[in-house]
Amino acid sequence: MTMLLERPASAAIAETFAFAPGARDALPEFQERCTVVRLATIDNEVLGVPRWSTLAEAWTDPAAPVRRRWPDNPVVTVGPADDPDLVLATLMPAIVFGIDNEAHGYATRLIDSVRASCASVLVVDMGVRVTGHRYADIATFGFDRRRGGALLDLLTPQA
Repeated sequence: MTMLLERPASAAIAETFAFAPGARDALPEFQERCTVVRLATIDNEVLGVPRWSTLAEAWTDPAAPVRRRWPDNPVVTVGPADDPDLVLATLMPAIVFGIDNEAHGYATRLIDSVRASCASVLVVDMGVRVTGHRYADIATFGFDRRRGGALLDLLTPQA
């Protein structure tokens, strides 16, 4: 006998995310053009694989509606050697993606700086050990392709 496992729908996956107070209500603001800040915490040193690639796969899936919108957004990658105060200052909404944001001092400094210099900021933590909402407006509790796709669906206007 062969069993087929049904893959959960994007909305069902998104229901497992944790949202800071007000984060769900703010989502429409980030569904238009925005600046994407990618923290280097997303790299997996053990496997040598950028964790970002799992989100990038969903981002560039030719069949996905997000494919028509997300590639046009400017992407800034920031690492520990970068000055957090020089990252960006924009009136355009900014989305910061990281993993275990609270565990990385440079990430928390950068998030504080972006929040101070940008008009609207949404911080996403794709780590599995989120302890609070200070450095995560949305916690996905993982960075696999399905979670990345569900996150992008949340951030993409529905037709």
